[in-house]
Amino acid sequence: MENLVFLCLGTTKISGDSIGPKVGDRLKQMNIGAYVYGDTRRQVTSINVEDYVAMLKKRHSCDRIIAVDSALGKSADIGKIKITDAGVKPGGAFNKTRERVGDMGILAVVGDSEKDRLDQLRNSSSELVDELVEKVVGYALTYAGDMRFL
Repeated sequence: MENLVFLCLGTTKISGDSIGPKVGDRLKQMNIGAYVYGDTRRQVTSINVEDYVAMLKKRHSCDRIIAVDSALGKSADIGKIKITDAGVKPGGAFNKTRERVGDMGILAVVGDSEKDRLDQLRNSSSELVDELVEKVVGYALTYAGDMRFL
């Protein structure tokens, strides 16, 4: 039986990067019947993401992993959710050279990649972040309820 695993990336120290941990909180509160790593108490950040990736490879090698993260994109895409079938690349907004994580990714676009990237993440409005958290949770619940993963 294949389990569903959510890896929620980000830090609450930066507004636009807090989507992952906030989604992790909401998913845990809802008891969705999936493993959830990353929330506001135990954040998966650039400091510890490689440890989580190693753990996922050992514990969840046969499971479906969905990575959740904030992203920067075109200005017209701010506020949208992007779904990828190749996971996500942690730190991608800053061209980090980490391997992709997850079988699929749910990315919430919080800012314009053509502008100062750190500034875009720091100055994302709490209203936008909260709206995107709810959208991502909606997608996550859809995947958690999909019988193909059970």
